[in-house]
Amino acid sequence: MDDSYSKSLRFIMVAMTLNRLQWISSLLLFLSQLVHSDEIVDKLAGKRIVFLGDSITQAGTYVGYLNYYFNKRYPDQSFDVYSLGLASETVSGLSEEGHAGGRFPRPCLFERYSRLLEKVKPEVVFACYGMNCGIYQPLDDRRFRAFKDGVNRLIEESLDAGVQQIYLITPPIYDWVAQPGQFHYDQVLTAYASWEMTLRREGLKVIDLHSEMRKARDESGRVFSKDRVHPGKEGHFVMAKTILKALGLQVDEATPTIFAEDPLYRAVEDQRSFRSQQWMKHIGYHREKRVEPQALGDTEAKVAEWQKSIHRLRSKEETLRE
Repeated sequence: MDDSYSKSLRFIMVAMTLNRLQWISSLLLFLSQLVHSDEIVDKLAGKRIVFLGDSITQAGTYVGYLNYYFNKRYPDQSFDVYSLGLASETVSGLSEEGHAGGRFPRPCLFERYSRLLEKVKPEVVFACYGMNCGIYQPLDDRRFRAFKDGVNRLIEESLDAGVQQIYLITPPIYDWVAQPGQFHYDQVLTAYASWEMTLRREGLKVIDLHSEMRKARDESGRVFSKDRVHPGKEGHFVMAKTILKALGLQVDEATPTIFAEDPLYRAVEDQRSFRSQQWMKHIGYHREKRVEPQALGDTEAKVAEWQKSIHRLRSKEETLRE
């Protein structure tokens, strides 16, 4: 046999072997991701899931996207979501002088957290704090320590109350491009996020939203927030996608506009928004004024009726796919 022919044949056989190995490796990776996804869904499905945070979470847009994703992707599962963010809130307990024109100091999560844990009895908690915790001042040891103490207290009180899994989400970016020499509050949020990423605890997972959001903003070449703090729909969409990817779940190529056109999204979002408003009053909070805890009334009966509509929409989609 010609030597060059033998070399070519050996090269082809090695290439075929490598291709087969690569295919097997890809298949194993795919299967492992499926198994991991099933584990994550099992941790969330049928559990009472609470989302905590400031005004970005109270707006609820990224929570709505996540809730819609869970309902859309896993129609045979149920997801019990409580969206309970509060505008201006911190875990640091700090407030800048003259906040809100001097009308009221920033609320602190721990004014209401024991009531929330007692009433909702969450099994899973997603918490996103930091934006307000540095009170928009340069990084210093006192404010940083207050943030660290607040985050650690959130973790401890959650676990002590029986929360099975905490997802700590690093703060979003302060969405502004500073000029050379100008103070940039995002430096504070970067430090907060970097510290949170060092936390290790059974039952705790830290999701690096801050880095992913900055990367997405830089790649898009445009800001997500008109006021530097509150993201628009695209920013909330980046938040939702970052959380899903961190959970190991597959993220579809979609846009907020596509979501909004789906009747299922509207039903899921209307249910989330209604439940949020009623449970916030049921738990009670102190912001510009004190809202004393109120009876839930028929809130959960209405939520259950909404859930029937959601189930019908999901069943209809399954039928159409078949």
